[in-house]
Amino acid sequence: MIQGSLKIGALVAFIQYSNRFFQPIADMSEKYNILQTAMASSERLFRLIDTPATIVNPVSAIRPERQPKGEIEFRNVWFAYEDQQWVLRDVSFHANPGESIAIVGHTGAGKTTTTSLLTRFYDIQEGEILLDGLDIRKLDLGYLRSSFAVVLQDVFLFSGTIESNIRLGSPISRERVLAAAEDVNLSPFLRRLPLGLEHPVNERGTTLSVGQRQLLAFARALAHDPQILILDEATSSVDTETELQIRKAIDRLMQGRTSIIIAHRLSTIQRCDKIIVMHKGRVREIGTHQQLLAQRGIYYKLYQLQYKDQEVAVPGD
Repeated sequence: MIQGSLKIGALVAFIQYSNRFFQPIADMSEKYNILQTAMASSERLFRLIDTPATIVNPVSAIRPERQPKGEIEFRNVWFAYEDQQWVLRDVSFHANPGESIAIVGHTGAGKTTTTSLLTRFYDIQEGEILLDGLDIRKLDLGYLRSSFAVVLQDVFLFSGTIESNIRLGSPISRERVLAAAEDVNLSPFLRRLPLGLEHPVNERGTTLSVGQRQLLAFARALAHDPQILILDEATSSVDTETELQIRKAIDRLMQGRTSIIIAHRLSTIQRCDKIIVMHKGRVREIGTHQQLLAQRGIYYKLYQLQYKDQEVAVPGD
């Protein structure tokens, strides 16, 4: 071009033509990589879908016409995820209807496994788990699992609105959703939103705070009106101020329901009717907060290690 044998327009045209020629080749290579990734993902997905369910309804499943009273009993339960590597060893305890029970212990003691067995996500190897005197393995799965509401530490929210996340596809009236939000102190937050219950929610609730997500989970549980409530570390991700705000929500949820609470916050468990202390898959101590402290056993040591600094005065105590 400097020597005058090529014009600048021809040079630019050559460069553009070169890019246009190689761009489709580069795009095809990229599409091939995406195709390979999609094939590998779909293979794992279809393998999961084709996996036969191990927990199924019994041939003559029992489905009582009335709601369960909420009486729970573990009778000499042994459970292992693999072979005979026992996670629970000869676990026995009883919960009366409307009673609140806390399960405490070190990490790996089998606390969350106990609640997973209650909803029959796994079947036990030995012993019995009874709901209102009936073996849960003989109950209809839909009836069994609809009797429970579970509030976990990590609340999962779906894309949609606040109302749809509370309702979760159930035929629950809007009035009932509003009443549940009011009962768990979610209404002040809703009143600050221009759209209220119609406020959009991103997947996993990324636009909401941890406390707001927890309150929404409590409203979800209350709106479905279960007879048995399971709280698995439901307050461990919030600060003390937020915990005080949701304590009334927990109290409202527990009214008239059998409650099983797994928590490290003493303020959550010290008022329970019964505290079950688990250690290495076994039930070691059962009693109230004061009774267990007086025994100076495992619970007393746990209290000294991690609970004492969390103790707060409870109004009316």
